[in-house]
Amino acid sequence: MKKNTISYVDKNKLLSLKKDLKALNYFFVEVPGNKIHTARQYLNFMGKEFKMPDYAGFDAYSDWMTDLSWIPNHRIGVIIDDYESFLNKDLMAKEIVTESFTDVILPFWEKDVIRIMVGGKPRIFEVYIVK
Repeated sequence: MKKNTISYVDKNKLLSLKKDLKALNYFFVEVPGNKIHTARQYLNFMGKEFKMPDYAGFDAYSDWMTDLSWIPNHRIGVIIDDYESFLNKDLMAKEIVTESFTDVILPFWEKDVIRIMVGGKPRIFEVYIVK
């Protein structure tokens, strides 16, 4: 299985990336970095886009991002557009988001899901940071 990763993408390749993700049946969310400046804005956006039952804080966010049982797609992607502006008013939250992907969410869907969830199956989960 492909390793779950965070990749950096040039803005001029974004349209092609989204076309590829659609063709491969990804469930993907594009985070508008120029509109997401605080942790609360990020949690609200991701909670709504991923249809999470609860997204009151980063603990709930991490719990639901490592569940996603309501999303049938085997492949999941998150595109963070305009990364330089993303969470520019809350740099600690930006660090928490990045660490939650690298330390929790990506490894969970790559391998940890097998031992933690009954009948859990790995998923491809990729994060794309648009420069």
